[in-house]
Amino acid sequence: MDTSKQYSFRLPEKLIERVEQCAQEMRKTGLDVTRADVVRLLLNHALDATNCKLNLLLRPRSATSSAEQD
Repeated sequence: MDTSKQYSFRLPEKLIERVEQCAQEMRKTGLDVTRADVVRLLLNHALDATNCKLNLLLRPRSATSSAEQD
Protein backbone atom coordinates (compact mmCIF):
# COMPACT_ATOMS: atom_id res chain seq x y z
CA MET A 1 0.00 0.00 0.00
CA ASP A 2 1.25 3.45 -0.90
CA THR A 3 1.79 5.66 2.13
CA SER A 4 0.85 9.31 2.05
CA LYS A 5 2.21 12.38 3.77
CA GLN A 6 0.25 15.53 4.34
CA TYR A 7 1.56 18.82 2.98
CA SER A 8 0.16 22.22 3.71
CA PHE A 9 0.96 25.24 1.57
CA ARG A 10 -0.56 28.45 0.30
CA LEU A 11 -1.53 28.99 -3.31
CA PRO A 12 -2.53 32.19 -5.10
CA GLU A 13 -6.28 32.68 -5.35
CA LYS A 14 -6.16 32.55 -9.17
CA LEU A 15 -4.49 29.14 -9.04
CA ILE A 16 -7.11 27.84 -6.60
CA GLU A 17 -9.80 29.11 -8.99
CA ARG A 18 -8.20 27.14 -11.83
CA VAL A 19 -8.06 24.00 -9.68
CA GLU A 20 -11.73 24.46 -8.78
CA GLN A 21 -12.64 24.91 -12.47
CA CYS A 22 -10.77 21.72 -13.28
CA ALA A 23 -12.62 19.86 -10.50
CA GLN A 24 -15.95 21.14 -11.82
CA GLU A 25 -15.12 19.93 -15.33
CA MET A 26 -14.22 16.49 -13.97
CA ARG A 27 -17.43 16.35 -11.94
CA LYS A 28 -19.43 17.06 -15.11
CA THR A 29 -18.16 13.71 -16.42
CA GLY A 30 -19.55 11.96 -13.36
CA LEU A 31 -16.35 11.74 -11.34
CA ASP A 32 -16.60 12.45 -7.63
CA VAL A 33 -13.34 14.36 -7.07
CA THR A 34 -12.06 16.62 -4.33
CA ARG A 35 -9.72 19.56 -4.70
CA ALA A 36 -6.95 17.35 -3.27
CA ASP A 37 -7.67 14.67 -5.92
CA VAL A 38 -7.33 17.26 -8.66
CA VAL A 39 -4.10 18.69 -7.24
CA ARG A 40 -2.62 15.16 -7.03
CA LEU A 41 -3.62 14.43 -10.64
CA LEU A 42 -2.22 17.72 -11.91
CA LEU A 43 1.00 17.38 -9.92
CA ASN A 44 1.56 13.84 -11.21
CA HIS A 45 0.87 14.95 -14.77
CA ALA A 46 3.22 17.95 -14.52
CA LEU A 47 6.03 15.82 -13.11
CA ASP A 48 5.55 13.13 -15.75
CA ALA A 49 5.29 15.64 -18.60
CA THR A 50 8.32 17.72 -17.63
CA ASN A 51 10.58 15.27 -15.80
CA CYS A 52 11.43 18.32 -13.68
CA LYS A 53 13.27 19.96 -16.58
CA LEU A 54 13.46 23.63 -15.67
CA ASN A 55 13.07 24.85 -19.26
CA LEU A 56 9.76 22.97 -19.53
CA LEU A 57 8.52 24.10 -16.14
CA LEU A 58 9.29 27.78 -16.73
CA ARG A 59 8.36 28.13 -20.41
CA PRO A 60 5.67 30.72 -21.06
CA ARG A 61 2.20 29.41 -21.75
CA SER A 62 1.28 29.44 -25.41
CA ALA A 63 -1.22 31.93 -26.79
CA THR A 64 -3.62 29.03 -27.35
CA SER A 65 -3.44 28.02 -23.69
CA SER A 66 -4.02 31.61 -22.59
CA ALA A 67 -7.01 31.96 -24.88
CA GLU A 68 -8.50 28.74 -23.53
CA GLN A 69 -8.37 30.19 -20.00
CA ASP A 70 -10.58 33.17 -20.91
